[in-house]
Amino acid sequence: MAEKKAGPERGGWDSWFEFLFSSLGSMVGLGNIWRFPYVCYSSGGGAFLIPFFVSMVVCGCPLIFLETAYCQYSNLGPGKVWVICPLFKGIGFGMMTVSFVVSIYYTVIMAWTLYYLVLSFQSTLPWSQCSDGLRSLDCSNMVGGNSSLFSAANESNALADVSTPATTITSDIFRNLSSSAVRDSHALLNSSDFYKTNEEAYWFQNVLNISPGLSELGPIQWRILACLLVAWILVFLCLIRGIKSMGKIVYVVATVPYLLLICLLIRGCLLPGAGDGLYFYMVPAWDKLLDFQVWRNAASQVFFSVGMGFGLISTLASYNRFHNNCYRDAMILPVLDCGTSVFAGLIVFSFLGYMADITGKSVGQVAQEGPGLVFVAYPSVLSTLPLPQLWSVLFFSMLFFVGLDSQGGFYILNLIDWYIASFSVMLIVFIEVMVLAWIYGTDRLYNDISAMIGHRPNGIFHYAWKYFTPAFVIVLWLAGLFNFTSIGQKNRGYPAWADILGMLIGFLPIIPIPIKIAWTLWNSKGTFKQRLIHSTRPALKWRPAENKDEICAQNEFNGLEEETALNKNP
Repeated sequence: MAEKKAGPERGGWDSWFEFLFSSLGSMVGLGNIWRFPYVCYSSGGGAFLIPFFVSMVVCGCPLIFLETAYCQYSNLGPGKVWVICPLFKGIGFGMMTVSFVVSIYYTVIMAWTLYYLVLSFQSTLPWSQCSDGLRSLDCSNMVGGNSSLFSAANESNALADVSTPATTITSDIFRNLSSSAVRDSHALLNSSDFYKTNEEAYWFQNVLNISPGLSELGPIQWRILACLLVAWILVFLCLIRGIKSMGKIVYVVATVPYLLLICLLIRGCLLPGAGDGLYFYMVPAWDKLLDFQVWRNAASQVFFSVGMGFGLISTLASYNRFHNNCYRDAMILPVLDCGTSVFAGLIVFSFLGYMADITGKSVGQVAQEGPGLVFVAYPSVLSTLPLPQLWSVLFFSMLFFVGLDSQGGFYILNLIDWYIASFSVMLIVFIEVMVLAWIYGTDRLYNDISAMIGHRPNGIFHYAWKYFTPAFVIVLWLAGLFNFTSIGQKNRGYPAWADILGMLIGFLPIIPIPIKIAWTLWNSKGTFKQRLIHSTRPALKWRPAENKDEICAQNEFNGLEEETALNKNP
């Protein structure tokens, strides 16, 4: 009899460094450089860091270790690995749904970045100068504005060195005006209609052409749509060969950004007012620690940053060699991810301190909270650097590549971010850790890990997986439900029905879990108790990746015996 031909090998990483840089690239990306600063800013600066560190220790480290271990053990990704407990296969589908939704709006951010990158090749950075119709307090050529102030600003700009950014010159003019002139200008202008800086005005007016609210989405931004198409094409090309192409690309995109970030931090710290921004960032307002929303923001940021509940780390770990030291990886990756977030925060808040200095505002008032913060803070300082076009090209290239490595409109993007982070991710992570720790069992997990790394990990993870991590997550999730804050309460432009839409989006990844539970029990054989017991035991496909082929035949034989027994005793 001819031997049965084996199927194609799934493949794996060529080296441990490919896995490390791929994991680092998937974790260190837009979540650190784009999302962390604006969540930290909206949560009180330094007050956010303490719950962020606590969340990383209590949730981040244990969950990275857990997701790395059980997927490496089986060489199965999130779509298939839940043969470990067939009743909860919906968790894998929920993770893929979260990843799909987040990928959609992360690609929108990449499109914005690409747009800024293209504009950076112009002889003058467009967001650094006053232009007709730009409604910023740096310029006065606004609807209903004071034209004399604008003329004075333009005259001084013409006399100044052309290498000096217009934003800085105009800000100096405003700072040097007599207090009476400032009062007169503010009397003529309704300050709520204007943005604080040119960069902020350029972001909302020229890039987004933002509408009054979600109920009035406005026309399609064809320039952004073209950038979005290019971003999706580049994502496709990078992933067309799976990990074979991805594993080589990450060597560049996961390391080069650090060099540029170091340069930006040095420049930021040398700017006037940087100390005020760093003080706001590093010194906590202790009363903020009593706010549950700050803790929930910190936990959701950890989930976004390390990819918990997204299936990212588990997918990458499923390509590891069986004896890879996942215990070591689970200690290294959270430190690198957390350090990068804090490092990116230093840069943004030094820039915000500079913006506060030139506008005469406090750091907490200098910019609008929200996803667009980075597109205001970074351009404001890039404009002040020597050869600003070069720095802008380098920065937005870096931001694009970290977004690429992590893989609607502004109102929709903010809506998705608000509800996905608050509801879906936390609940999926809670169910995941409860199933693995209580149904599959921590003793089995420890045995599986010992088979891979040759020794049992520290016993603290036993208690973390069973008690600390799920308790921490569910308390914050329930607190969020009982202290629900409508997105419209903290963000302008959202009608009442936006919350209903947001909840539908937020709970979309949860839907596969109960559906799959019902489907599994319906299609099982035997009494309800037998179906329940059978569906919570590991399926035949759950086996160590090291010796799949050796035990496959024996498992199939055992499966036939088990099915026969069920048929005899329904």
